[in-house]
Amino acid sequence: MKISEVPNVSKEFDYIFAVCTFLDEFYETEHDEKSLLLYDEPENGILEPKQYCNLAAAAHKLANDYNLPVPAWAMQAKYKMPYPVYAFNADDKDDQDLLKITTPNEYKIRNLYLGANILKRV
Repeated sequence: MKISEVPNVSKEFDYIFAVCTFLDEFYETEHDEKSLLLYDEPENGILEPKQYCNLAAAAHKLANDYNLPVPAWAMQAKYKMPYPVYAFNADDKDDQDLLKITTPNEYKIRNLYLGANILKRV
C-alpha cells in the first residue's frame, strides 16, 4: 500500500487501520522500493487536515530514517497545522512539554506533537 492510498482505504475502514497497514507494508518492503511507497501525494478532501499533516510528517520521517529522498509534496506549507496538535488531546502543560521534547522534528515542524513512538509498530 502506498501512502497516497491511505485516504481512500480510510473511507472503507478507518484512518488508524489504513496508516497501520501502510506502515506494516512499508517496513516489509525492500529498501530499493520504499521510496515508491512515499512518492505520490495523498488525495485531498477525504481526511481531516491534521491527518494529512500526519501523513506528510510520516513520509518525511520515514524518508529521513531510510536515507530516501523526501517527497516534494510532503514539504508543502499546506501540511502544517495552524495550531499545535497534541497526542491524546493532551491539555496538561507537563504532558504537552513531554510531547514537545520527545516528538521527532519532522512532526514538530508541522505543529504535531505526537511523541517518539508515532511510527512504531508492535
